[in-house]
Amino acid sequence: MNYSGLLGRNIQYTLSPPIHNEYYKKNNIDLEYRIFDIQQSEVKKFLEALPNNNIVGVNVTIPYKEYIIDFLQELAYPANMIKAVNTVVINNNRLIGYNTDYFGFIESLKINNINLQGKKSLIIGSGGAAKAVLYGVKDLGVDEIHMVLRKKESIKDHSIYIDKFFSFEEELDLGDYDIVINCTPLGGANYIENCPIKIKNCNKNIVFYDLNYNPKVTKFMELGEKYGARAINGMDMLYSQAYKAIEIWKEIL
Repeated sequence: MNYSGLLGRNIQYTLSPPIHNEYYKKNNIDLEYRIFDIQQSEVKKFLEALPNNNIVGVNVTIPYKEYIIDFLQELAYPANMIKAVNTVVINNNRLIGYNTDYFGFIESLKINNINLQGKKSLIIGSGGAAKAVLYGVKDLGVDEIHMVLRKKESIKDHSIYIDKFFSFEEELDLGDYDIVINCTPLGGANYIENCPIKIKNCNKNIVFYDLNYNPKVTKFMELGEKYGARAINGMDMLYSQAYKAIEIWKEIL
């Protein structure tokens, strides 16, 4: 039996195992998906041992999407540009990093009939998922990219693509935005009562997109619905990025 799984910390809420294992069973793929919830001090040792443990690859989530890069031998596009990895493949004892969040985000927009060409976007957060979304909206041809973050240094290698920065302390005017995307864990399973932003104005034609999927309706989504906006969660992205990871792993099985 070969294995794949999810590497992260405090991730017992994840829906990834049933998604993957159901797909494996349905398609007669000899894999079992597991959770690898480990401390940061154990990550390097865990990765080094992967080739000897019948593990073909792992997905990577909070808080290790950027941390693990130094332990990989190669980064595929767009992970090499984003500098964040959410999928690792073991190929000939080499650890290769991919970013399927990028592909999953773009596919989820297609599923929800959201066209960002020439639009104005706001991204909340600056972690690995936010960087994947940043490159996603950029490659889809948005007209403006604004970001809410704590420290500009966290996004300095990508700042050429960002038109304006906001802090989390600011009360935002979303009157002329087309989409606002929450890429933080705030509002998700470990922070259910939190909303990442405060707003003073909002138009009803905006899309509130929360990458969190548990709970199904977050405080961030409720905020958008309060103003009559369309609100969607990260479930379509979760499935889409998972299927992209499986596609990559199947190439080496």
